[in-house]
Amino acid sequence: MNRRLTYRSARAICALAIAACAVAAPAAGEYQTVDFRLLNVTIDTDWAPRASPGYFPARFEITNTGDARIIEIVGQGVRGYRGPRMPAGNGATYITQTVRLAMGDHVRLTIPVPIYADTESVRFEIRERNRPTHFFNFNAFQSRVGAKDASLLVVAVPGSPTSTIPPRAIGTARFFGGPARGVIGRGAATPVPSVPLRAGAGGTADFQLEPARLPTNWLGYTSLRGVVLGPPEWQELTQAQKSALLTWTAAGGDLFFVDGDVRTLLPSAVVYPANAADRMMARHLFGRVYGVTSASVATGLTDLLTATEGNRDMAVALPANSAPDWGLIERRGFRLRIPGIDGVPTRVYLGILLLFSLVIGPLNYWILWRRKQQVLMVITVPVISAVFILLLGGYAIAGEGFRVQGRAVTFTMLDQATKQAATRATATLYAAGLLPSDGVTFGRDVAVWAVGADGIGVRDRMEVDLTDAQQFSDGVLQARSPTNFDQAVVRSARERLTFDHANGAVSVTNGLEANMLRLVYRDGDVVYRLDTPLAAGAKQVMTRTAATASLPLPEGLPIPGKFFGLFQNQPSGSYLAVLDRSPFWEPGVPHLTELGSAHIVLGWPEGQQ
Repeated sequence: MNRRLTYRSARAICALAIAACAVAAPAAGEYQTVDFRLLNVTIDTDWAPRASPGYFPARFEITNTGDARIIEIVGQGVRGYRGPRMPAGNGATYITQTVRLAMGDHVRLTIPVPIYADTESVRFEIRERNRPTHFFNFNAFQSRVGAKDASLLVVAVPGSPTSTIPPRAIGTARFFGGPARGVIGRGAATPVPSVPLRAGAGGTADFQLEPARLPTNWLGYTSLRGVVLGPPEWQELTQAQKSALLTWTAAGGDLFFVDGDVRTLLPSAVVYPANAADRMMARHLFGRVYGVTSASVATGLTDLLTATEGNRDMAVALPANSAPDWGLIERRGFRLRIPGIDGVPTRVYLGILLLFSLVIGPLNYWILWRRKQQVLMVITVPVISAVFILLLGGYAIAGEGFRVQGRAVTFTMLDQATKQAATRATATLYAAGLLPSDGVTFGRDVAVWAVGADGIGVRDRMEVDLTDAQQFSDGVLQARSPTNFDQAVVRSARERLTFDHANGAVSVTNGLEANMLRLVYRDGDVVYRLDTPLAAGAKQVMTRTAATASLPLPEGLPIPGKFFGLFQNQPSGSYLAVLDRSPFWEPGVPHLTELGSAHIVLGWPEGQQ
């Protein structure tokens, strides 16, 4: 592959990156503008000093003053793991983004870099015609901190309420202060004021950016605990930046809106009083938008975040490691055990190899020795080898074939009024035989957390091509080995259930584009249920039951305990449906064979309440 570095240069880069991780301060971002070969490039990697597993957003602005050209932005990094129980070793990461530029083009883009390890170090370079034309600096940061300790982003413009938060100690971990960060790196650039919200040793380090520097891809926010901004900052954001913030909120983020009306962000939202007189709250699919006053923010970010913990649904809140089952591995590297698959059949393979050793060696020699034809070993050895190769291959094909099998538990919240759906999924894949030629591929707006076979991340070499999608060509999916990942997807959705009230009965039409196995619909104090499967596009009358009825689950369905509270306390005006497959999540591979999956949908026919 012509994009890969030579072995010697890759070793040198890895050594430098490991050294950078070992001595780096909590944050080492880079913000500079350089000119080379008729390109004007601004790189901005000044981001969360302490990040949770998710994505790190590298922002680029590129202006082409030369002829039409094709360039590549290549990121090369190292993931470092530490701790007495952590296996030794570091994983290398290679990210590629191809950019086509016409003469005079000005492009602004965000490259989401997957981060999973304790420490991350990444360096970017610009390539043209497969040759490096400019190198940027290494950026090192912490990247696997607990959800509560992840950095908080404060967006501020001069004179706004968020810019006047005083530099005081906030709680025991958060306080403002420290020197302002300017330009870091090589090349001509003008220092840009940036106010870091740093903490003392071991404390959480929050940070502050002006609106123009926010990402245009929502994946970058997945590593944060929350975002704080006010109306002046919101007005300065581009439409792409606003969409990224709201998408992240819908996926489970906490957005704090200072001295503003929450309906400015969510015009159709239902606003509720929060747990303090100076706070309001609106639900946005999995996430929350809080209307707070500048006075409440000034009294303490720690107090503000602590007050919101009770409102968060940890099963689906961001950062993803908020979930109680984050990193849980059931057995032999499988996060979800796939029925009929329990890893490589080691005993059978060892038995075949032992038999092969006996036949090709002692038995083969003894037979030829008795016949005094030892010279025929030059023929019998390759023949026996070929027979056993066919035996091993035939056993693997007969037992598992070449398909990719998987099991997933997905939970989707569907707002039929706004036609939006947010999905959180936990999945395990198992590829028998040959791997898909493209590896695993997800959309550019799909958040993927590769948790590895032990729940702490992937330590193998990882290659990601972000040109058209997130194509993990190496490091995530491996043959005859469990692939575990979590996923978050937010997208527009036309899928729906239609409820028809007529003659005192309620009938339902299945427009979810999947067969529905069970259904419970709560209309005020009245509950209707469907205990028999309903095909996609079909219509059926529901049964009215007691108000205390909960979702009847099909026998053997693997529903995690974190969802049981939802089943017992289903909100009024919503329905809970169990599907045989989900149109809302992306498995990453074509023609996946699902075994034992569970797909749950919480839908709001009249909009989320």
